[in-house]
Amino acid sequence: MAGFDHFALACKDLQTGVDYVESLTGVRAAPGGPHPGVGTHNALLSLGTDVYLEIIAVDPEQPDPNEPRPFGIDDHDGPRLAAFAIHPDSGESIASVAEMMRSHGADPGPVSSMSRRKPDGEEISWRLTRSNRTGLIPFVIDWGTTPNPATVTPTGCSLVSVEGTEPNTAGIIELHRSLGLTSTVSEGPTSLRVVLNTPNGQVSLT
Repeated sequence: MAGFDHFALACKDLQTGVDYVESLTGVRAAPGGPHPGVGTHNALLSLGTDVYLEIIAVDPEQPDPNEPRPFGIDDHDGPRLAAFAIHPDSGESIASVAEMMRSHGADPGPVSSMSRRKPDGEEISWRLTRSNRTGLIPFVIDWGTTPNPATVTPTGCSLVSVEGTEPNTAGIIELHRSLGLTSTVSEGPTSLRVVLNTPNGQVSLT
């Protein structure tokens, strides 16, 4: 079954996002690198052995991309928890997970290849499904031979729970159950929330 891979905290300014997360958790995210052609860059911190938090923001060093930046970054200042990714489990593929989602009426978008160069100069690559969805419908990511960033980013926080609201609770609950995701979903406007254990105690990101 698929597993939570990472949660995207979107904002206009990366420094603002990093400072915000540090003030809440007591842990400072490490620079990740730019996403060429997408117009964003990020910082990361681990939430466990294979799940992490991505703080993603406008990269002022890149020209405006041809398409809108992901997660509604161009329309909201943030920081706000906008979306999350899942990764295939053993015996699954990004294609099979995406197809399962489509069978539940939740198209995660086409598969694309991406890469970025880390601050140490190493270039890493991955594949993911691309869509403009936010909230409780995930996108899918496959790191291939690249180590999950959760293993090489600052530690100290752990994921406790994933929660959210959605007008169509039945559809989301069934989708998450089929994907093997443990979450709590209630009725309301679309929203996403994670609860974390941190050096500052238990905190929530929304």
